[in-house]
Amino acid sequence: MRKRKFGLAAAAVSVTAVLGTAVPSGAASGTQSALRIYRGTATVVVDVYDYCGGPLWGEHRFVGTSRYKAAAKFVTGPRKSAAGRVERNPFYWEFYVGDIGAVGSFQLGSAHVVTASARDLGGNARDPKLLLGYWVTSRSGTSWSGKLVDSHRAEGATFNHFYGEKTTVPCRDLGTSRFLYAVNAGATVSGRVSSGSAAFTIRGSTYGDNYRFRITFSG
Repeated sequence: MRKRKFGLAAAAVSVTAVLGTAVPSGAASGTQSALRIYRGTATVVVDVYDYCGGPLWGEHRFVGTSRYKAAAKFVTGPRKSAAGRVERNPFYWEFYVGDIGAVGSFQLGSAHVVTASARDLGGNARDPKLLLGYWVTSRSGTSWSGKLVDSHRAEGATFNHFYGEKTTVPCRDLGTSRFLYAVNAGATVSGRVSSGSAAFTIRGSTYGDNYRFRITFSG
């Protein structure tokens, strides 16, 4: 088994707008009112795949596994809302692993509010304040779990990302460059969140099935 080691360095990410998973604001209850930041360490396991298998290439194959630890930050706060709608989560959250923008880093988030044109993708007038919903989670006591239900990749509005590598020439050993991969819908989170600590595991894959990952956080 070949192992890959990812490095870490900083960068920024932008998001474009589309209406996400949300509920009418009148149906929302139990919104967390205080911003909280949990700092800790993430243990990451990433399985790497490519499409260079088979005698003529093109078959999906396992390449190797990378295991590493990185500083991580989990941020929670009041649920995002806009235009009379609110996200489907007990609280708003963002999660960052490593130095965002570096190979091996992750950026994940439950929802995002953006200001966009006053017309939607079909040319219809709309409120320019839009809520994008990505994850749907629930909490019982301190137990917390849920799923990424919409990546918004089709609309160019991804926010949940993994910074991986892409070969310069497919199936040729001519070097790689950093590449931003959207996390697929279907990723899951399970663990606990209290006012003083958080510990959970996130499992998922990236678009194109180049990477499958497990992140275990404690902070």
